[in-house]
Amino acid sequence: MNCYLYSDPQYLFYIPDLPDLLYYSHIPTTVIALLVGLFVFLNARHLLLNRLLLLIAVSFSLWTLLSLIAWTNNHGDILLAIWPFFGVLQAFISILCIYFIFVFLDKKDVSVKLKALFTVLLIPVLLFAPTDLSVSGFNITNCDAFEFEGLIYKLYYNLLGVLAMIWICILLIKQYRLADKKFKKQILLMGIGLELFLFMFFSTTFLFSYLAGLGILEDTRYELYGLFGMDIFMIFISILIVRFKTFNVGVVASQALVVAIIILIGSQFTFNESQISTILTSITLVLTGFIGIMLIRNVRKEVKQREEIQSLAASLASANEKLMELDKLKSEFVSIASHQLRAPLTAIRGYASMLLDGSYGKIPVHANEALTRIEESSKYMTYSVEDYLSVSRIESGNMKYSNSDFNLRDKVEQICDDLRPQAIRKGLMLLFRTNLKSQGIINADIGKTIQIIQNLLNNSIKYTPKGSVKILVRDDVVRKRIYIDIEDTGIGMNEDIKNRLFNKFERASNANSVNHRGTGLGLYVAYQMAKAMNGDITAYSEGDGKGSRFTIEFKLAL
Repeated sequence: MNCYLYSDPQYLFYIPDLPDLLYYSHIPTTVIALLVGLFVFLNARHLLLNRLLLLIAVSFSLWTLLSLIAWTNNHGDILLAIWPFFGVLQAFISILCIYFIFVFLDKKDVSVKLKALFTVLLIPVLLFAPTDLSVSGFNITNCDAFEFEGLIYKLYYNLLGVLAMIWICILLIKQYRLADKKFKKQILLMGIGLELFLFMFFSTTFLFSYLAGLGILEDTRYELYGLFGMDIFMIFISILIVRFKTFNVGVVASQALVVAIIILIGSQFTFNESQISTILTSITLVLTGFIGIMLIRNVRKEVKQREEIQSLAASLASANEKLMELDKLKSEFVSIASHQLRAPLTAIRGYASMLLDGSYGKIPVHANEALTRIEESSKYMTYSVEDYLSVSRIESGNMKYSNSDFNLRDKVEQICDDLRPQAIRKGLMLLFRTNLKSQGIINADIGKTIQIIQNLLNNSIKYTPKGSVKILVRDDVVRKRIYIDIEDTGIGMNEDIKNRLFNKFERASNANSVNHRGTGLGLYVAYQMAKAMNGDITAYSEGDGKGSRFTIEFKLAL
């Protein structure tokens, strides 16, 4: 069954009187699609994304091959046999594109349920392709089957293309909102390229073949422009490969791909016979060459920057490891030194206290002042050593807490009584008040809690030249919290030091004018201990010279 009005093709597909755009739209586009698909697949064949891209390229290439046969072959039986496969291949391209974008966005395979859905969508096309619902006859005069195509079958596989465009668009928009800046660029490039390909391919093949079937158009030559959608898609794929390594393809290989595409397009000059083909090839070559050169330049620049960043990151990592090692050695040294200092300091303080008490007989009056200074200095030195030891334990994670239930109100009042003589010697008034609705029982480490309160109360006394220090124990039974407010009329602090107050070795700029012995560790230790026992410490001051208020917070047990 030959189409008697049409001559046999030369070289399988060539007929001189066919439009030059036929070969220009089919051959280079098919070769570029296969080249990119195979290139991506061979560079990382274990990746599902790469395999899906190859399947899309192969399905499209089979469609263009059948299209070339339909345009150039005059054997009616061959044309009638291949005609249903256009719908099958278009359906496969639609589903593969949806599958492809899922894997691109999620970086993993889709679920079994989704694969089942894809299969269900393909079954009608596969079932109806070999029946009259697909093609019911053949026009031997026009050498085509447009007027015998089943409308429902044709609508179904084209609607799959519409479904693919809508589904992909929704997925891209949804993921774009959640993605980081770098992946957003990849989503944008992939989305534009894939949507343009699907829109151009499906809209032109359906519209112009439908119009040709109605006899409005002589043939479907206008659908040839839709095939350039694949070229656009492959350009965007090349950008993703070169700039973002989306398909795990190396930079050198990416540059080789761009060069190969340029050579492929340039090779068309060897068989172009018309001026139109030469002009179209020239425009494509110039555009592809320009885009390729810009891509390669950008990639080289980004690779250089990435190498510099990686080198800097490696240097910083090495420096950080050395600093951590030095910090560890420092902590070990502080811990060892503090332990070695604590024993002799305890002995010095103890013997000085015994001498002052007369345990070794009567001491001359003029020696009492010297012994008092020795005792006080050793006491402050012991506090400093304890702070260093506490910091060492906190940083090494060796600080132990033995929690138990006790009455916080009673402990605070006891500490106030112990420190009141110290406040009186400085001419300060030390006031203790309570405003409790509960029993004031907390579950914490008694020793650590006393150390925290003593630390903050000592600070208030030390940094208050005149006036008073007030302590208020209050609670909030609704929130199940208890608070200790320590308010003084001392040197106060500005906003800058308040933000850094609980860091190591931090002291107010005006602190030395009142007390020279501080280490800047006491508040750090107290804050870390409070936090470890599910508590907190906050500081407030209206500014320098306007006093301070420290609030210690714990969770109520009863």
